[in-house]
Amino acid sequence: MLTVPVFTQAQTAGSQSRETINVYLDCRGCNDSYVRSEVNFVNFVRDQSDAEVHLLVTLQQTGSGGWKHTLNFIGLNSLNTQSQEMTFISPKSDTNDMMRNRLVKYVKLGLVYFLADRDVLSELNVNFSGIMNTGEEIEETDPWNSWIFRIGASTNFSGEQSEEELWVGGSLDARRITENWKIRLEYDQSYEKQTFYSKDDEGNKETDIYVTENRSFFGLLAHSLGDHWTIGSYSRIRTSTQDNIDLSIGATPSIEYSLFPYHEHTRREVTFRYGVLGSHYDYTEATIYEEEEEFLWRQELSVRTDFTQPWGGIYGWLDAGNYMHDFSLNRVNMGLRLNMRVMRGLSVFLSGRYSVINDQLSLAAGEVSEEERLLNLKQQATSYNYRGSFGLEFNFGSVYNNVVNSRF
Repeated sequence: MLTVPVFTQAQTAGSQSRETINVYLDCRGCNDSYVRSEVNFVNFVRDQSDAEVHLLVTLQQTGSGGWKHTLNFIGLNSLNTQSQEMTFISPKSDTNDMMRNRLVKYVKLGLVYFLADRDVLSELNVNFSGIMNTGEEIEETDPWNSWIFRIGASTNFSGEQSEEELWVGGSLDARRITENWKIRLEYDQSYEKQTFYSKDDEGNKETDIYVTENRSFFGLLAHSLGDHWTIGSYSRIRTSTQDNIDLSIGATPSIEYSLFPYHEHTRREVTFRYGVLGSHYDYTEATIYEEEEEFLWRQELSVRTDFTQPWGGIYGWLDAGNYMHDFSLNRVNMGLRLNMRVMRGLSVFLSGRYSVINDQLSLAAGEVSEEERLLNLKQQATSYNYRGSFGLEFNFGSVYNNVVNSRF
């Protein structure tokens, strides 16, 4: 435990105080307000150009459902030769309060490293509350052999005088994740019912009911071949009233290459995955190609890029695939998310995705009714879809960002 009395802010932007250090807190996915309220022996600043330490916090979910926190303490300006990294895991059993208190503890411990020549160091106290290790190794046993199971169910409902909507969903999940193996088994099912009430010309009440159902099973088996390569296979089983599929069953043997070692994924990641999918399809209605069932081969390529850096973060992805019997039956999905600090006080945010679609083999023959089109009850023909957003933020004013006030 670290304790210190609160001190006053005596620095100006760009200056170095002998009292303490300026810290820019870059907390991606954690409670930054709580950290600032609990760590009172440094100055938190709004912009990293005013900081002597850039604290970058990233989170990654573990195989057991907990969260791995990576804290990168990056020295800037007069401390640019000093940096360090700390990690800890908050297990799934932790409450939000327990997880944020663990984070505060490690933030305090990491910041002490940069206070060696500052006056505030003389006011810090260190208390040890653990038990010294006697050197004897304790053998850990796991009766579940790293298997994690989850069962879930939920429902949404809404209504008014002229319409009602009900959605019910359930899921089963089993997974086992170790350093060398990754196994995932997932089952999902959903049911949606939309009811509309109206009156005919004679005032008689009419009721229209529309139902969509989806079921899917996904299985994954992957094995590590070192720091850069992984082999594995996906399996997929699906039924969908919306997509005109009574039953589809398929498997995809795949291989993946990572440009950077896998253990660097919290800061940078570029992966390429290639696989060949063999699937049998049984359609609810005959398709536009006059098929009621068929077996198809399809090749798939996926590219993922993810960089989390002091200047911001960028995530991009591309999924491409085509059917082997006709390369013109293809699809390309691509997307990008960017959060970047352009200059002091100015940040930009953008995201977008675009799909080129030429592979809707399961489209049912015949016309789509007005109700099916408006309520999206059935898959509709299209050659593309897209979505995008853009924003920017400019902040200015006081250098400091220490005070947390929850009133109103």
